[in-house]
Amino acid sequence: MRTTPAGGVVLVGVLAWISGVLQLFAGVLMLVAGDHPVTGWLHLLVGLATFPVCLAIFRARVWARIVLSVVFLFEIAAVVFALTDLRFLATPAVTSAVLAVFGLVLLYTPSANASFRQATIDRRNRAATAR
Repeated sequence: MRTTPAGGVVLVGVLAWISGVLQLFAGVLMLVAGDHPVTGWLHLLVGLATFPVCLAIFRARVWARIVLSVVFLFEIAAVVFALTDLRFLATPAVTSAVLAVFGLVLLYTPSANASFRQATIDRRNRAATAR
């Protein structure tokens, strides 16, 4: 039986999907309208990296929590470049950064911590039973 992640963890997964889509959109905008193609490619890379990690976050994988935290931090940093490059067209990137901050807060609530801890214990117990 699989452990169901806490509601906040599921919400983070959904927010990460949305944030990934917004990062892809911002990356395309930056490649088309911006002066710095490296920044656009960075947004595209961050957006694409978000999707497979979301699948693991729905399973309360600890490694996904760490990777998603790093991705959220990169998204926040990428907004600084988007604001300097796109100015008024940076709305998707700013929205993505707000979602990233909200996601970081939700990833480390007490219920999320308990959910990840319980999922790890359950996986270890299943592995020990399978031997």
